[in-house]
Amino acid sequence: MSEKVEDRIKELEERLASTKVNKATQKSINFIKFQLARLREDLIRIASSKKGGGGGFGIKRTGDAQVAFIGFPSVGKSSLLNLLTEGNTHSKVASYDFTTVTAIPGMMNIEEAKVQLIDLPGIILGAAAGKGRGKEVLAAVRSAELVLVILCFRSDGTINLSDLKTIRMELNNAGIRLNTRVPKIVIKERTRGGIHFTYKGHQLMDADEVKSLMNDLKVRNAGVYFSEPDITPDQLIDFIFGNRIYTREFVVINKSDLMKTPISPEKITEAIGHEHWVMISAKNKENINTLRHNIFMELNLIRVFLKPPREEADMDEPIILHRGDTLEKLCRKIHKRFINDYRYSLVWGKSAKHPGQKFDNLDHIIEDGDIISIYLKR
Repeated sequence: MSEKVEDRIKELEERLASTKVNKATQKSINFIKFQLARLREDLIRIASSKKGGGGGFGIKRTGDAQVAFIGFPSVGKSSLLNLLTEGNTHSKVASYDFTTVTAIPGMMNIEEAKVQLIDLPGIILGAAAGKGRGKEVLAAVRSAELVLVILCFRSDGTINLSDLKTIRMELNNAGIRLNTRVPKIVIKERTRGGIHFTYKGHQLMDADEVKSLMNDLKVRNAGVYFSEPDITPDQLIDFIFGNRIYTREFVVINKSDLMKTPISPEKITEAIGHEHWVMISAKNKENINTLRHNIFMELNLIRVFLKPPREEADMDEPIILHRGDTLEKLCRKIHKRFINDYRYSLVWGKSAKHPGQKFDNLDHIIEDGDIISIYLKR
């Protein structure tokens, strides 16, 4: 069954690649993209229904955040995990492929936060279709807040950047969207009236294209509103399917000790497509602390300090949250009673207009370094 689906996907991909993009062919292109998205969903479902399930490796989530290591075999993921966790993880290291055959978690302590790192088996082509241990690897990636894509220098001193393209393709085919966010789309289904399209700013699709694509997606009557410019057909398809994972990518280039000719940072940034990368040598322990700090920053973690009412603040053990979190998230992390019995908070720090500002509600966004007193009902 999966072979037939894969053959159909290949056929549609070839049709898409050979179709010239213009106004006359756009609806046909959008329909092919919809069919591809649906078939890839079928492929993931088939892979997940096979013996062993598709729920990842059953790793219990611990710590303040979770980071997944993904890369081709023998790029040094296990060595890197052992270094970052300072020997508190036992991930087998060898110079041959597929040393890691299951997911191995470890805990990294960084800037007072505890970050769970997961060393995953080397990804192979066809992972999104369940080949190798692809379904488990990709399921584990879907639960992580940051994906560390590990590349490395080869013995000839070059980097195989095509590996990065392949990994991105496999993640994308599995419904994982890197370095982007949920598009600002609102769809309100109705009982009649067809498709009514409104938008803000310049758009890449006109009303006819939106209506056609919505009909392809089996939505016949709805109000569709794009509240940001230049939304693509792919984004609309993703929004309709609704099960996409949006996460961040950080690229690690290992084995810099094999580099023969220095490469300018500008060239690497251009080749990768963004500045979120670092070059390291796990063998020589070069740039490991820089990578630790980069992971902390990429996760957008913040530290807040509790000050019990009428007592001194506890500046030794901060609570770790994410940038953009509110007082409600803080209270939930402490105990659900802090939600049920909440009266008000006093806040000192960057998020307060003045020291000890009072907040009666829980929707106040807190910032790194804030000191907070929470008052509960008696």
